[in-house]
Amino acid sequence: MLRGRRPLADKLGFNDPRALPRWNSSIGIVFTIVVSLAVSQEMISRFGLQLFVVALAVVFFGSLYAVLSFRNLFIPFIVWFLTIGGLRYIWSIQTPLLPDLFLDRLMMIWLTGVFMVKFAVERKPFRGPFKLDGLLALFGAYVLTRIFLQGMDFFNPWAMSTLIPYGAYFFAKNIVTDYRRIKILLLVLLLLVTYYDITAIAEKFGINWMIWPKEILAEKRAFIGRSVGPFRQAPLFGTIIGMLLPVHLYFIATARNQALKILLLLGLGVGFAGLYFTYTRGSWLAGIMAMGVAASLNPREYLRPLVPVLIVVPIVAVVFLGLGDDQFMKKRVEEEGTLGSRFGTAATALRIFKDNPFFGVGYFQFRKARVNYIEPVEVPGLGTVRFSQFRHNNIHDIYLGPLAENGLFGALLQGGIYFLIFKIFLAKFRLRNRGDPVYFWVLPVFAGIFVGYLVGGLAIDYRFFAFTDTLFYMCAGILYGYQGPEQQHVS
Repeated sequence: MLRGRRPLADKLGFNDPRALPRWNSSIGIVFTIVVSLAVSQEMISRFGLQLFVVALAVVFFGSLYAVLSFRNLFIPFIVWFLTIGGLRYIWSIQTPLLPDLFLDRLMMIWLTGVFMVKFAVERKPFRGPFKLDGLLALFGAYVLTRIFLQGMDFFNPWAMSTLIPYGAYFFAKNIVTDYRRIKILLLVLLLLVTYYDITAIAEKFGINWMIWPKEILAEKRAFIGRSVGPFRQAPLFGTIIGMLLPVHLYFIATARNQALKILLLLGLGVGFAGLYFTYTRGSWLAGIMAMGVAASLNPREYLRPLVPVLIVVPIVAVVFLGLGDDQFMKKRVEEEGTLGSRFGTAATALRIFKDNPFFGVGYFQFRKARVNYIEPVEVPGLGTVRFSQFRHNNIHDIYLGPLAENGLFGALLQGGIYFLIFKIFLAKFRLRNRGDPVYFWVLPVFAGIFVGYLVGGLAIDYRFFAFTDTLFYMCAGILYGYQGPEQQHVS
């Protein structure tokens, strides 16, 4: 009865591929091989065998990466994040007429394209809520509009400090949506900060074979004696290590194997050493505050393993490593010149804000405006700080400097962003005893990262570097978009 039926493919006018003669497929295979050999021979004759092999490897791994990316968005997200975290110089395209395309920018373009294609094909809605998204978009557009009116000279710092971090927020919110991916991300952060710590120690003791990339060794003229890491800037390097120190607590507390727990405790001690060798007071404070907040929010699990480390590390540092006689550290701590210049810069920023209260003097216009404020500054304990001591200083914080440049309107928008992050954190942290491991284990770590960022921002301007803001807003995106089993209780 079924034999008399014509196949649907025949009815529609198509041939069944299974019915094609075998010699057709054989011809196709032979034709493909011949064309491949001809193209390969031409490329080898024109470019050489070495370049041909490199191109072949790029095509192979690029194709593999493309397949993996479309299957799992989390993979290109992690790769992009790592390139921002100091690996951007592995490969780049630099042209005289176009913007330089470093690896992090290429990976962001790729991630954006794959993300949009997948969400369009699968018709997935973007993850809510959207109140923080709207505020980020408004503040970013406000600053970008001012840059456009000024002539677009400072678009690159805006992209580094706003576009890339806000992108990290958006991608993390929509991609890192479950505990399994959050655990993998925390593991990536642990491996990354371990690399930073080892690099900082290798820089301190001149173990050059352990330092990678080698460009680190050529960029220490302004920070002689201090570890600069792949970011080539000691204060920033120290602040990033300080922000990431709480990640150690998560793995120490959740490790079931005792040997692994001891290894992780040693890793935390190495982390303190890496932070120390940046010789930056603001970074030290950021790291201490980050660890203190994370431990205090989960004292039963995080404070208990931290206590022996805090006892052993100073003893080892003083008795065995002789850091108690570290003259360079004493010089850095007792140096009052930089402290006075920073007070002078802060006072100048307040004067500029007083004269331009609503919209400030414009993005990156502090340099031009400061020449109109040459009065000396009286600082209690430091005496008179004259303009010559800070006349070449840039903005050194994320509070007073932006207040002078963006005015009260910009400060209110930025303050609203911080307020919404704090509000959603507080609402979800109250659910920590209801069985969700993200609320119990992860939120204290995120709180430490947030506090480390905000405290470190008292002494350094993050706008020239993307990673601090990216780390901060990535964690904010995960926090804001995560929907646990008790999400219905969160307003």
